Amino acid sequence: MPGRLEFETEYENEAEQVIKDMVITDDDSPEEVELKQIVLRIYNGKLDRRLQRKRFIFERGLLEYRKHQAIEKKRTKDERDLLARIKVFARMQSREDYDTLATGLLNEHALRQRIAQLQEWRRNGITSLDDGVQFEAERSQRPSRRASTLRDSAQLLDRLQKIVSARSTREPEPPKTLVRKPTAPNPLDIEHADGVEMLAASERDICTRLRIFPRPYLVVKETLLAEYARNGILKRRQARQLVKIDVNKTSKLYDFFVQSGWIKAPGRAAVHRAAAMLSTSATTARDYAVKQEP
Repeated sequence: MPGRLEFETEYENEAEQVIKDMVITDDDSPEEVELKQIVLRIYNGKLDRRLQRKRFIFERGLLEYRKHQAIEKKRTKDERDLLARIKVFARMQSREDYDTLATGLLNEHALRQRIAQLQEWRRNGITSLDDGVQFEAERSQRPSRRASTLRDSAQLLDRLQKIVSARSTREPEPPKTLVRKPTAPNPLDIEHADGVEMLAASERDICTRLRIFPRPYLVVKETLLAEYARNGILKRRQARQLVKIDVNKTSKLYDFFVQSGWIKAPGRAAVHRAAAMLSTSATTARDYAVKQEP
C-alpha cells in the first residue's frame, strides 16, 4: 500500500506471528511477565529495523527502478563495478554524503583512465591531442577492418575451392597411394641385461638388432641346438614350430646359427653327404684298380 508506506512483504515479515496470541494477565507469575516483556522488546527491535529500511528506501528513491536503470545504462562497466563495491557505505551516510563520495570516486576513476590514455599516447609517439583523437579513431576502426579482411579472405578461399573442385570433376586424377617405407626398429640396449656376459660379440649384435634379451636368446639357442643334436637335422619350419616367438626373428636366428656353423642346413647336409659318398666310391675304385694290377 503506497499510501501507508507499506510493502506486501515486510522486513522480518513473520515477526508478528510470535506475539499475536500473547496476553499478559494478572494470573501470570513475575517470571512469565518478564519473559513476555523480553519477547516484546525483541519485537520492537525488529520494528525499528523495519522502519530504518523503509526510511532508507523512500529517502534514496530506490522505488524509482526505471530511473535508476536508465542511469546505470549510461555508465561504463568499470563505473558500475565501482558503485557496486561502495554500496555498503550508503546505510552509514546521509544521501548527500554518499552522493559526494560516489561522485568523487567516479571522478578519480575517470582521471586515472585519462592519465593512462595520455601515457599510452606518449609511448606511441603522440605529442598532440589532435593526433591522439585520430589515433583512437583509427584504433576503433581496426577491428572492423580486420573483420572485413577476414571476410574477403574467406570469400576468396571459397572461390578458389569452387574452382579447384570444378577442375577436379572435369579432369579426375588417378588416386595417389601412399607407400610407407618400413622403418627399422631401434636397437635394444642389453649392456646391463641379465646374462649378457654369457654371449659372444656376434651374439650380442644379433640380440641388439632383433631386440631380444640375453636370457630368452639362450633359451632359444639351447632348444634349437638340442633338437639338432637329437635328430642330426633341423629345418627352418621345425625351428619355427619349436620356438613360439616372431617367425621373422626365428628365421634370422636360424640363419645366424647356420652361419656360425652350429647347425647345418638340410641342403648343405645333403651336399656334404653326397661328397662323402663320392669320395668313398673313388677311394674304393682306386683300391680295386691297384689290386688288379699284375
